[in-house]
Amino acid sequence: MGHASSAKPDATGKRVRRHVVGRVREYFAIVPPGFEACCQRELTALGIAASDIWTATGGVTFTGRFVDCQRANLYLRTATRVLMRIDSFAATNLRKLIKRTAAIPWELFLPAGAQPRIQTTSRQSRLYHTEAVAQGIQEGIGRRLGNRDVPISEQNLFVRLADDRVNLSLDSSGKPLYKRGIKQGPARAPLRETLAAAILMTAGYDGSRPLVDPLCGSGSFSLEAAMLVKQMAPGGRRNFAFMDWPAYGERQWAFLRREAVANEQVLERPWIFASDLDGKACRQLSATISENGLSDAVAVTDMDFFDCRGDHYGDRPGLVTINPPYGIRIGSTARAAELFAHICSHLKEAFRGWGVALIAPHRDFLKTLPFAVRHIPLLHGGLKLTLLVGTIR
Repeated sequence: MGHASSAKPDATGKRVRRHVVGRVREYFAIVPPGFEACCQRELTALGIAASDIWTATGGVTFTGRFVDCQRANLYLRTATRVLMRIDSFAATNLRKLIKRTAAIPWELFLPAGAQPRIQTTSRQSRLYHTEAVAQGIQEGIGRRLGNRDVPISEQNLFVRLADDRVNLSLDSSGKPLYKRGIKQGPARAPLRETLAAAILMTAGYDGSRPLVDPLCGSGSFSLEAAMLVKQMAPGGRRNFAFMDWPAYGERQWAFLRREAVANEQVLERPWIFASDLDGKACRQLSATISENGLSDAVAVTDMDFFDCRGDHYGDRPGLVTINPPYGIRIGSTARAAELFAHICSHLKEAFRGWGVALIAPHRDFLKTLPFAVRHIPLLHGGLKLTLLVGTIR
């Protein structure tokens, strides 16, 4: 990703500073449904006033300056993207849509010569044909910038129509935020990092007690727990779409990155224990941990889950996190149900008194649970799952 030049024509530079960098604007953090409260707490911890944050299903709106947008991308563990609200207006026909779009000062927001990709949704609006809406938006931007025939850039513009109202939001993140820039290579049934972080927060994990990830696979739980306990910014090892915006300044970003690195903690010994029967997965995870400076937080062992016991990991209970190998990795529902029952009975026998965060693939499996836990609906990869959180009594 090429970074925007800091040498702007002075008049445009002043307008960018006034309208984008210095202005308090509205932002929207997209969040896995059901975990909006986790993101709200994260934003509060970043210094956003509670009165400037409000939640809706699937996201959290907050107000702040461009520096707050950059911090959100750098630090938020549970958000998938951070969108900057550009404009909102009523439009019932294409002519009005193009005219209103062309009136927006896109030169303050988009890199020179950039025509963004348009992603459109429409609900209960006379402009219901999403492809025509996208073409109208592109026409309006082209009129404003005088670059109608340029190729589509890496920038993403989200267009949402609801009740004849058009909302335009520019994606500041680029690649989804669960792409931390840490994991290497493909993984079997990986749990998205944002979801793993949200599950850890929901289970009350704070790094003060051991965490056991005994079916670790690609290690989403272990890696997210390690970054959380080390206070490592999850976005510190990647680039973002906003780095190509006219508002971006390399000096400020370098300062934010230095600040993040200065906050990182070094641990005396690992409190996170990852294991799996798959030796290849364990070797891959060990390499990722070593390459990213997480060896002080995570120990990896090639071991069968049914050989793991709570008293192996110290003299006080911690949290055990499990995303069992269902579906393609196991086969039939009957086999998955049998495995789930075995996992639960082993947890009750070997991890008594421990906290648990366990993902169940079918509600039918919950009838035979041998311990009482909270049931939280979970969406992952289009599948409706259930998160079980509580203490194994």
